[in-house]
Amino acid sequence: MNYQHAYHAGNFADVVKHVLLLQLLEQLSQKPKPFYTLDAYGGRGLYSLASVEAKKTHEAVGGVQKLMQHDNVKAPQAVKTYLDDLAYARKFYDKYVYTGSPWFIARHIQKHPDVKNRAEAFEFKADEYDALNYQLHQLPIGIAHRNAYEGIPAVVPPVEKRGLILIDPPFEQEHKDFSSLVELLVKIHKKWATGILALWFPIKNSEAVELFYKKMKRTGIKRQLICELNIYPTDLPMGLNGTGMLIINPPYQFDKHVGEILQYLQPILQHPDCPNMTDEQKVKVEWLVGE
Repeated sequence: MNYQHAYHAGNFADVVKHVLLLQLLEQLSQKPKPFYTLDAYGGRGLYSLASVEAKKTHEAVGGVQKLMQHDNVKAPQAVKTYLDDLAYARKFYDKYVYTGSPWFIARHIQKHPDVKNRAEAFEFKADEYDALNYQLHQLPIGIAHRNAYEGIPAVVPPVEKRGLILIDPPFEQEHKDFSSLVELLVKIHKKWATGILALWFPIKNSEAVELFYKKMKRTGIKRQLICELNIYPTDLPMGLNGTGMLIINPPYQFDKHVGEILQYLQPILQHPDCPNMTDEQKVKVEWLVGE
């Protein structure tokens, strides 16, 4: 399967991924020390929700558009930051733009000019790299035509010693991808044991996800937090039931913040045709491996 994110930009999984990314960045910025951020799968950087691809799936309708139409006065701060950043982008570009992870990272750096934070984005697919380089070349983020499996181990540990790596691959072959990602995380952690590693993954096949968790437990890596939000029960064959993130070395009290974020977002993003779900089916925030 040749994955193209333009069909899925702004869907519920994007919303959750980007809000959690912003929460991580904000907590990293609570210390006035520079840090490094790498988006290992940068994509195109900017997407249009008026594109042929987006109109074909209408996935943004159940994601970012649904959230923007909600009364978010009582939203957690990371949700408000996400919406504020999108509003800024829509004034700067156009009202149909949806910004990818590299843009959110660059925007965060722009808002903290007094700290010399550094960011990079990798993209291996040539056409996606060309678009990413063209669209974000004026922003404070380096763009590299590079494969994540080769590139990440080559750039860690960063000179800043602090930082975050976001890994959100396309998962074209789910079981095979999970196995390869376990090996990659182990390799990165051996070189940079204190770095924050955030792996996004789709929840489509609950057996594949559970097997992934078992393999990660066996790695011996400590401080592994899992975060899940489902819009359908995981035992229904819906294509994409939910979205997850495994975070190694999350910042202090990140689990508390992410619990509040997911509890806020889930009832907004849950599919209207979804059968009854238990609270445990809707949101999961728990330590896969503790200290």
